[in-house]
Amino acid sequence: MIITFALAGCVLTGTARAAAPSPPSSPSPSPTSGSLADRLARLLADDPVQVTDHALRALPYDAHERIRAAVARLGVPAYVVVTPGLTEVSPRDDDLIASLHDRLGKDGVYIVTDSSGSGTARQFGGTLPADSAWTAAYLRSDRDEGLVEQITRFVDIVTAPDAQRRIDQAREEARRDDSSDGPSESDIRDRKEMAAFGAGTALTGVPMLVLLLRRSSRRGAARAARR
Repeated sequence: MIITFALAGCVLTGTARAAAPSPPSSPSPSPTSGSLADRLARLLADDPVQVTDHALRALPYDAHERIRAAVARLGVPAYVVVTPGLTEVSPRDDDLIASLHDRLGKDGVYIVTDSSGSGTARQFGGTLPADSAWTAAYLRSDRDEGLVEQITRFVDIVTAPDAQRRIDQAREEARRDDSSDGPSESDIRDRKEMAAFGAGTALTGVPMLVLLLRRSSRRGAARAARR
């Protein structure tokens, strides 16, 4: 009899536990408001120019110091994040910039980009046309130039007395390139290079092909940024 009551008690207890509602799970933090922005903000608090290890492989060995020297000419605090895969983590770089500003609580120019030079810039607590100047610097970047040169050009544009004229000029040149009939000279050069190296890809390997594709992708991204 005692065993029967004990078994019944176990069944009832197990049923009660099964019927009890499970505690609600904590919502997963969004990429920009959670771990990514927190981690980057902590890094920026220690060093306002952050170039991640992955990005360093795609940049010159002295990129960190050259970027630091370039943004020092802004005359205002600058916070720079260069890291790959931002578009995969956050659909809007502006959201990440806003999150970083909220966490640091410091005004200045914020730049979030990857080694290709995409991304954006924004100033808090000032009137520098950072966003437009970043786009202009990106549009005017030569295909063989890198991110360091683009950041240097951005600083030149945004601090110039005629900053708006330079921005408008870059946009106008981009519109002319888009509206011109036929392929541009750079497009023609790329096509010739692709034809010349395409047959030898099997001998030289895929790196050359990857390089050419990245050049073409960079111009495509620039045209998308203009629209």
